[in-house]
Amino acid sequence: MRFNSDLLRVARQVRGLSQTKLSVDSGLTQGAISKMENGLSEPSEEVVQKLADTLQFPPSYFYQSFQPFGLPVSVHPMFRKKASVPVKELEQLEAGLNLRLSHYQTLLRSVEIDRDLELPRLDLDDYDNDPVAIASLVRRTWQIPRGPIKNLVQYVERAGCIVVHCDFEGVGVSGVTITLKGLPPFIFINRNNPADRQRFTLAHELGHLVMHRLPTPDMEREADRFAGALLLPPDQVAPYFMDGVTLPKLAALKPVWRVSMAALLIAANNLGYLTANQNQWLWRQFSAKGYRTNEPPELNFEVEQPSVIRDIVQLHLGEYGYTEQELAFVLHAELSDLRRLHGLESEPPKVGLRIVK
Repeated sequence: MRFNSDLLRVARQVRGLSQTKLSVDSGLTQGAISKMENGLSEPSEEVVQKLADTLQFPPSYFYQSFQPFGLPVSVHPMFRKKASVPVKELEQLEAGLNLRLSHYQTLLRSVEIDRDLELPRLDLDDYDNDPVAIASLVRRTWQIPRGPIKNLVQYVERAGCIVVHCDFEGVGVSGVTITLKGLPPFIFINRNNPADRQRFTLAHELGHLVMHRLPTPDMEREADRFAGALLLPPDQVAPYFMDGVTLPKLAALKPVWRVSMAALLIAANNLGYLTANQNQWLWRQFSAKGYRTNEPPELNFEVEQPSVIRDIVQLHLGEYGYTEQELAFVLHAELSDLRRLHGLESEPPKVGLRIVK
C-alpha cells in the first residue's frame, strides 16, 4: 500500500508538533516533511521508521486507507461565540478526533449495533422555523415520559448515535458532531465540563443532527433552543415558576431536571415569569456569587456515561479473545494510545451492548 500523507499530518498534530519540531526530533529536513505531507514524496522504509519512532506510532499506521475529515462548520470560529481559539489547538482537536474515528471505523466492522429508536430528520421550514416544536416532536417520537429526562445519553445511543467523552480542555469546545458515510453519527462531548453542561451540549448536538443538513447563520441559536426545550419542555416546567423565581428555587430544581441553574433561569424568562428588571437582578446575583462560571458544587450530579464504544472494545477483549497487544496491532496504535483513548486504565465494566450476530 502507498504511504498516506494525510495520516502523517494527523500523527504530527496529535502529538502537538510543528513541522519544524518534528524535523528537529526526527533528524529529517523540514522540506522533506513538508513534501511528504503534501503527497509529493514517497518516503523510504527507513524514513517511515524514523517518523514512527519520533511520533510514537507503528509504521503500519501510515499505510492505512483512512481519509481524515475536517471539523464541522459549527466548530469554526465564524460560527462560534468564542472566535479566539488558536489554530494549533483546533488542528490538534481535529487530529485527535481523526485518530479516534480511524479506530472506530475498524472496530465497527466486527459488530452490528441494534437500534431501537429512530433518529428523526426534520426540516425547520415544515415547523414554522420553531426548534421548540421539533424538540417536542422528538420527545414524543422517542416516547420520553413527561418530566425530566433521566439519562439523555441512553436515548441518543438507542437512536443509533455513538457518544464519546473526550478531553477538549483548553480548546473552548463543548461538543462536536461528525457524520461520515457508512458510519453512525458520532457526538464527541468535552468530559471536562460538569454533568449539566454535558447534557445540554449533547442535546444541542442532537439538535444539529435532527434539524440541520447544511450550515446556516442561525444554526447555533436554533440548536440551543432545541436543547432547552428538549430538557425543559415549556409546558412541563412552567408550573414550577408560577409562584416566583428565586436562586434557592433554581438550586432546588437543578438536580430534579438535571440542567444548570442558568438554563432554568433562561427558561423562566422565556416563559414570561420574569420582568426585565427581575431577570437582570437575578443575573447580577449569579455574577456576584460566581455562578456564571461555577454553580454550587453540592448541586452537581453524576455524569451520564456512554456505553457503545466501551462495550465494543470490551467485546473484542472478552468474547472475541483479543489481547490488548493484538487489538493495538489491528488498530495500528501504540498500546499507550489504545489504553488512553478507550479507557482501559480502569476496571472494565460489564458489557451491555445490543449486538446482532
